[in-house]
Amino acid sequence: MESRERKFDVILLDVDGTLLDFGMSERQGMRVVLEQYGFEPTEERLLLYHEINEGFWSAFERGEVTKDNLVRQRFETFFDRLGRAVDGHEAEELYRRQLDASAFLIDGALELCAYLKDRYDLYVVTNGTSSTQYKRLAASGLDSFMKDIFVSEDAGSQKPQKEYFDYCFSRIPDANPRRMLLIGDSPASDIKGGMAAGTYTCWYNPGGNALPEGIRADYEVGSLKELMNLL
Repeated sequence: MESRERKFDVILLDVDGTLLDFGMSERQGMRVVLEQYGFEPTEERLLLYHEINEGFWSAFERGEVTKDNLVRQRFETFFDRLGRAVDGHEAEELYRRQLDASAFLIDGALELCAYLKDRYDLYVVTNGTSSTQYKRLAASGLDSFMKDIFVSEDAGSQKPQKEYFDYCFSRIPDANPRRMLLIGDSPASDIKGGMAAGTYTCWYNPGGNALPEGIRADYEVGSLKELMNLL
């Protein structure tokens, strides 16, 4: 994939797990939430929340749950497992305040975006809450590299749904999916979404995992630095 070939004009970049360390933000936010409700933020409880949250997001990406239900029910389900009933919206508001203020860069993210900016048009493609993603991207400095930021909440649909990518492409000048590369860490939303949308895909896979059956990436890297060698 030598740069002189100009195989791509546009790079679509996922945020959480690709450019920003959402896991660290999640843990920091949940420590505050647990303490607010009188629970010690143990590793076991943090892991339980993570598993419940992942399950709800997977259901959301499959179109099985609305965003409002997701953010409410994940906390009600979590605290129910701890033996306490809580107001899901109240817990969400507390968690969201912590999340909005957190932006932990994955190693090499700023360097990668600075390198790519002069070579390609960069766009963010992310599932999430719009206000939170905008704030985190601004706090990290990543927003300055982007031509635009496309958040699922604004689109009214989410990766990997075709409607989400239709929304993105309608806002990219002279959009041609076959001149785009989507880079992300999630096989289910990023790679599957790119396959359905007709873009090339690159799986950011620092854990060295195997792709699920039926999902194929055009490229795979284990670090962001590898992308600088590829693009």
